[in-house]
Amino acid sequence: MLSRPSLNARNRRRSCAGFTLIEASVAVVILGLMATSIGAMYVAGLESLDAGHERMLLDSHVRSRVEFLMSQPFDQVTGGSEVVTVKGQNYTINWSAPLVDLDGDSLPEADAKQLTVSVAGEPGCSLTVILVDNEGRVGKIP
Repeated sequence: MLSRPSLNARNRRRSCAGFTLIEASVAVVILGLMATSIGAMYVAGLESLDAGHERMLLDSHVRSRVEFLMSQPFDQVTGGSEVVTVKGQNYTINWSAPLVDLDGDSLPEADAKQLTVSVAGEPGCSLTVILVDNEGRVGKIP
């Protein structure tokens, strides 16, 4: 006659047999959630790098426009705008150069301009310098 294994012996064999389907499913779900969150952080990091690169290119265009205007004779430095394309998107760069009052007497100086170059619709993407007429050439007040 065959003897039946005791209940404790069956439980020991079952616990040593390996993972159950439920345990494996829970592990797969947990790993999937972790992979999804890591993937989301990776995508967010790439988007941040891309936005930073785009901002750097826009800043470069602004600085280039300032340098170009500073190379012009003082009386030719006036306002204007241009459209530049950065990564397939068009941006408008505006600049103005009104006379500015440097000595506080409420009258603008004939030989000083405040040059402001900015990108339309992009807050914080601008550069302002004071230009002075140095015998027909442009000088910059730091």
